Amino acid sequence: MMQFGVSYFGVRNPEHMQRDLDDMVRLGFDYVILTFSENDHRFYQGSLAACVEQAHARGLTVGVDPWGVGGVFAGEAFSNLGAWEVEAQQQRSDGRPIPLLCLTTDILRDYLKRWIQTAAEVLQADAIFWDEPHFYIPFGESRDRGLWSCRCARCQDGFSARYGKPLPDQETVDVYHWKQDTIATLIDDVTAMAAAHGLANIVCVLPDHDRLDELQAKFERFAANPHLQTLATDPYPLWHQQPIDTTRQFCEALQQSCQRYGKAAQMWIQGFRVAAGQEPLLGEEMQLMADCGIQDIAIWSYLATAYMSSHACADSDRVWRVFTDTMQALRRPHHAS
Repeated sequence: MMQFGVSYFGVRNPEHMQRDLDDMVRLGFDYVILTFSENDHRFYQGSLAACVEQAHARGLTVGVDPWGVGGVFAGEAFSNLGAWEVEAQQQRSDGRPIPLLCLTTDILRDYLKRWIQTAAEVLQADAIFWDEPHFYIPFGESRDRGLWSCRCARCQDGFSARYGKPLPDQETVDVYHWKQDTIATLIDDVTAMAAAHGLANIVCVLPDHDRLDELQAKFERFAANPHLQTLATDPYPLWHQQPIDTTRQFCEALQQSCQRYGKAAQMWIQGFRVAAGQEPLLGEEMQLMADCGIQDIAIWSYLATAYMSSHACADSDRVWRVFTDTMQALRRPHHAS
């Protein structure tokens, strides 16, 4: 039986959250992913706990997302930790420290331990949605210059201990593999913490359209995690200026890894910054996912991100209708059976 989810952020007023949750239930969503940033952790624990309680009362399953935490999980939220914990910052390949925590540091793990405890005991969520864990992602000129991270002393020591040679200045294949293993090791650690609190774990793997030859191995490393219930990814072909059919390769690789390790597979649809005229392509992508056997499809985010002006679609209303109409159409055969 297919299930559908949606992410939700930017609203912390319980009256509005209740209305929006009613709308999600009316449309037929099964679960909601709530962003829970460092700022939320500090100032909005009670507000989010009320939202989780309201969602549960309506039969929705709730996952929480460490949105922008440490600058190592996806999200537009700024990281206070990344800015102030200077000794734990990543160091870029040009020697510049950047306001993101290194994934090897205990400061990040110690904070995530407290964050997980809050998600379990205060919010009483059902799952953690580990959202695109990553090192620094260069854009624009930084990308053109081939800059990368992390070359801090911890990473240099760790790389040397594994490969028996200094960490190079360039991001070689060995460096790429070292970084992927470092990300996966962090996720091994935090999913074990979450499981100890009775929380389910969902990991959304950052799609790398430039390294499709590494895709299967990347999925395998995360799928092997014994504390993981669901493995997800979000290819967002429109965002990456790729044909919709490229999503098929992500679906097939994800399905293969999930079947091998007994995990559920989850795919995400882009509901932000969709250009005018592209809206029907999202319905086609959802149908492609279903044809590939994906039984869990979600959209980032509620109302196609209409209320976040920097990420709103050209026609967010139309994007939202395409998703919800396709969701209901994909459900019909299953309901009929």
